[in-house]
Amino acid sequence: MRGCYGNILGWIVLISVVPVSHGLAWGPQGHRIVGVIAELHLRPEIRNRILREFNIKHLSSVANWADAIKRDRKATRSFHYTNIDPASDRYRQSRDCPRKDCVTEKIKEFTGQLQNQVAPPKVRWEAFRFLVHLVADVHQPMHLGHSRDRGGNQIRVHFQNKNTNLHAVWDHGLIDWQGKTLLQYARFLNQKVTLEQARKWTGGTPEDWTNESRVLVLKHGYPIAEDGRLTPQYIERGRRVVAGQLQKAGVRLADLLNRILR
Repeated sequence: MRGCYGNILGWIVLISVVPVSHGLAWGPQGHRIVGVIAELHLRPEIRNRILREFNIKHLSSVANWADAIKRDRKATRSFHYTNIDPASDRYRQSRDCPRKDCVTEKIKEFTGQLQNQVAPPKVRWEAFRFLVHLVADVHQPMHLGHSRDRGGNQIRVHFQNKNTNLHAVWDHGLIDWQGKTLLQYARFLNQKVTLEQARKWTGGTPEDWTNESRVLVLKHGYPIAEDGRLTPQYIERGRRVVAGQLQKAGVRLADLLNRILR
């Protein structure tokens, strides 16, 4: 863990000066945006503890660790989403996640591991990285979709003159970068968060975040034209939803870490 500083500093320089491709959004870039926003809301003593205990200077540098390990650790793949009964707009653990291997339950599990001061260092090390990633995942509406279409992966759509799938649009297509670098865009989003909004968004539970995203995917994600073409109105609404969810994820991740590590 001690040898990571060169990579971290190199990445921070990169996100500070390189404009982001419009082909990327909630995937790796979206997770890093959430990390940057969260870092802006961390208390100084918590930021120092993260550096001291986990040797992490910037949350964005580990924001995609949980995705990077999925190929070798296949059992973790289900940690990133929760499939909810198509007839319901609310999550129920006994019905939707009986094995407790979904994003909703894993956030709770890793929170407990990080809170456990006597847990082995490697357990806390991994719990921290999972939380940085999964709190962002639970705010991506398509991660609270239906198993029958694999969260929109099997729904074909036409977007920006390309044929793709609905999940990919929400993962990689709905951020309006406006020519900004990742760091600039994250700070731009954060500057639009009011104190009242930040207070309103904090204090919830993983179930609350799950239900919020579930309502959004039913209202703004799944309703598309029969021919699969996404209208300008759909895209504009989707961009507003994505921007808001990135803001909420960053604020809530910081609040969670501020409470766990105090």
